[in-house]
Amino acid sequence: MVGAYVLAAVLPGPGEAVRAVSLGRIGSTGLPLQAGLLAVVVFNAGLTARAERLPALLRRPGPLALGVAINALLPTVLLAVASVGAEGWHNPREAQSLLAGLALIGAMPVAAGATVFSQGDEGSATLSLGLVLGSTLLSPLTIPLGLHLGGFLTTGGYAADLHAAARTAGSLFAVMVVVLPCLLGLLTGRLVARLGRSGQSGRSGQSGRSGRPDRTGRGLAPALPAIRLVNLAVAITLSYTNACGALQQVITRPDPDFLLLVVAATALMCSVSFLCGWVIAGRLRCDRGEAVALTYASGMNNSSASAVLAATRIADHPAVLLPILAYSLLQKILAGSVGRVIDRAPGR
Repeated sequence: MVGAYVLAAVLPGPGEAVRAVSLGRIGSTGLPLQAGLLAVVVFNAGLTARAERLPALLRRPGPLALGVAINALLPTVLLAVASVGAEGWHNPREAQSLLAGLALIGAMPVAAGATVFSQGDEGSATLSLGLVLGSTLLSPLTIPLGLHLGGFLTTGGYAADLHAAARTAGSLFAVMVVVLPCLLGLLTGRLVARLGRSGQSGRSGQSGRSGRPDRTGRGLAPALPAIRLVNLAVAITLSYTNACGALQQVITRPDPDFLLLVVAATALMCSVSFLCGWVIAGRLRCDRGEAVALTYASGMNNSSASAVLAATRIADHPAVLLPILAYSLLQKILAGSVGRVIDRAPGR
């Protein structure tokens, strides 16, 4: 991802050409190629999810409900605090760019990558998946709500752009690019798994000369390396195309104090989000696996979706992308230490 950002700063031309490609229109709303790339990532997340484990969450729904609530409400509270602090900044345009970027981040559902980080730290795979799916399914409501709230906390053209994005792209964007691909991925994964089990049961009596059963019906397992490779390629492409324009401005017209403000604000927002998830997990007396899943879900938002919205709906304010790009990097850096922090905490 760092390499994609560097390339966007020194060679933005191809990325800007990709951003200009349109997949068509639905009513008055255009769907850029970036939205299609994001849909591929979300589809693959649903495709590889272990959805059969989700009913187990109903036996203890507290962590799931609170995790989804934290993801939906906490960013707005932090944005309100940031808006008070931004009033004293010497450049109103920079302050508004920061607030609009934070609003776009906070309006998005839990990042699908939270499940990867959570499983890597031996977190609860079931709760992690439930938090991603729960926040994703609510996103037709939470994305417009978050964007409208961001519009009330900003001023001028930034407020108008956020309200317009909420009205014209919020719910439609969430359904077409987030919810629908996720559901299609889940259904496809379940269908492939069922066909795989049927294939295995049909061949269970056909052992070869080696005496081992035929394993040609293993569901998605043979395709997982290719799926991961596609996800990696799409994620890097999205990072590159989203960063084009914004980072070139940083190179051609450097503004050190604004960059420092962006890094400090996004680091604070990201750190507080992770911390709140961890504290609430402790209050709920969650076990370690649930605490890890809840902490990751609280701190990781779908920055790719917010970057696509910023690049396509608020293109007249390219500096809005800077806090989104900074948050995208910082949340992954902080995510690398969550497991160790929880292990060192008293009572864990």
